[in-house]
Amino acid sequence: MKRLTDEEIIVGLRKRDNRVLQYIYKNSFNAVKQLVVHNAGSDSDAEDVFQEALIIIFKKLRDDDGFQLTANFTTYLYSIARLIWLKHLKQIKKIEIDPLNRDMEERIEFEEPLPVEDKDLRMAIYQRTLSQIPEDCQKILRLTAEDVTSREIARRLGFRSEGYVRKRRHFCKEYLVNKIKDDAEYQAMFD
Repeated sequence: MKRLTDEEIIVGLRKRDNRVLQYIYKNSFNAVKQLVVHNAGSDSDAEDVFQEALIIIFKKLRDDDGFQLTANFTTYLYSIARLIWLKHLKQIKKIEIDPLNRDMEERIEFEEPLPVEDKDLRMAIYQRTLSQIPEDCQKILRLTAEDVTSREIARRLGFRSEGYVRKRRHFCKEYLVNKIKDDAEYQAMFD
């Protein structure tokens, strides 16, 4: 099947075109599967998350005739799947934040200077901006988002100490937030 544009995908989804669904599955499922399987899930979990993400997109298209993507479709679908899986992980772990656990305190909870109401747009901005920061920052922030401890991050990435990871994480968070503030689409929402 030829490469579909994002507009063709949206039109096809609105029409419930089975060929478009097959195209989406072929081009997007592996990314979702990798996300889920690499974060304590199974192939079956990945299929469930993928289906749930598609259902959310169908509902969005049904409820909003003027819906337009602010990122490419695969990024949009992946962002929804990621949120679904993170929510699932939090529910099964029943995470309680221990105030003495510094790593839990340092988890990524993006604090924007001004809140972005559209969650899809917010995720698109985060995904785009995250891909623009240094690679070591991307790795540190992704591992932090997965609740990996500073000690384990230092071990996995070959850093000399947990303290260095904490300092670098702080720098990376600040750098990311500043990049988000500089993002034209982010700024346009508040002009």
